[in-house]
Amino acid sequence: MLADPRSFDVAPLLNYRIGWPADLEALFFQMLKKEIAMKFMSIHPSRSAFFAGYLLAVVVGQMAVATAEDETAKSTTPNVKHMIDTHIHLYDTSREKGVPWPPKDDAVLHKPHLPGEFTKIAKASGVTGTVIVEASDWIEDNQWVLDLVEGDDFYVGLVGKLDLTDKQFKKHLKKLSQDRRIVGIRARVAKSIDFTDEVVVKNVRAMARRNLTLDILPHGISVADCDTIARAVPDIRIVVNHCLAYAADGKPVDLKWVDEVKKLAKNKNVYCKVSALYQHSAVQPAPTDIGHYQSLLDVLWNAFGQERLIYGSNWPVTKRSGDYASYVAVVNSFFSKKGKEASERYFWQNAAEAYQLDLK
Repeated sequence: MLADPRSFDVAPLLNYRIGWPADLEALFFQMLKKEIAMKFMSIHPSRSAFFAGYLLAVVVGQMAVATAEDETAKSTTPNVKHMIDTHIHLYDTSREKGVPWPPKDDAVLHKPHLPGEFTKIAKASGVTGTVIVEASDWIEDNQWVLDLVEGDDFYVGLVGKLDLTDKQFKKHLKKLSQDRRIVGIRARVAKSIDFTDEVVVKNVRAMARRNLTLDILPHGISVADCDTIARAVPDIRIVVNHCLAYAADGKPVDLKWVDEVKKLAKNKNVYCKVSALYQHSAVQPAPTDIGHYQSLLDVLWNAFGQERLIYGSNWPVTKRSGDYASYVAVVNSFFSKKGKEASERYFWQNAAEAYQLDLK
């Protein structure tokens, strides 16, 4: 007589592992679930027996798949003490006056992107803290973001946005830096910045005196420009964003660009964010396998070493090519192979140094 499926002790099966890669185990148990159901039907083809057997198969199969998925998540989530995302943008397109960025015709980005959404997806990937980078050209939006995350310890700092060419820069800087959450100012302009200009150099020196960091978005700003200001103000910490905006195409990196990066990296006050890999990929939608970015990351690793590379995502721009978890998996697949110390440095220690974050 067919045993009552309810009498099966499934407890030992719930934690059973074959030892295969997680994705293969998941596939195997899905197939096993179907096979168990077929066996029950062939032995006792009554509907009740089949239904009971199938339920048992579902329990075993789904628990196995869940276990496999959990193991996959563990393998792609960085095993580090802290994980600080140093590059996200928060804004509310539903405000009465709107926002200067992103443009209204951007179907992916032109919608509210607020703390509630980011906190949930970031924590699911292991993030423990975040540095916001202001993308708005409106000075008052620096305070708007600070007010938005007031009292939320998950948001550990803000890189504000001020115009380095503005003769009123120091005035705005003094007011903004009264909030201890201000960790730096970002140089982001529609046109290039002349880093030999006396006004610009003086403004950067004013930042250094306040122990702030200069973030540079290399759009319209060359690697050579970054080198110029790094040498002109050696006591300013500089964080160049988005892998210096190199468009990864899966091919060997341009040798001329490699030489420029090596020269820039000789300035020990310069850090580089490994961020926005998706955004700057020459192939769109951007690939989610590390092989596409390997040659670029090798160049940055060889130039800056484990002491001056910093994690950043560029959320919500990451949405254009994939979800947040996939981005974490891509960069983690590179740095985890460099060893435990390299991962700790990349995911939080270098950020703590560059932005003077109080992390222990």
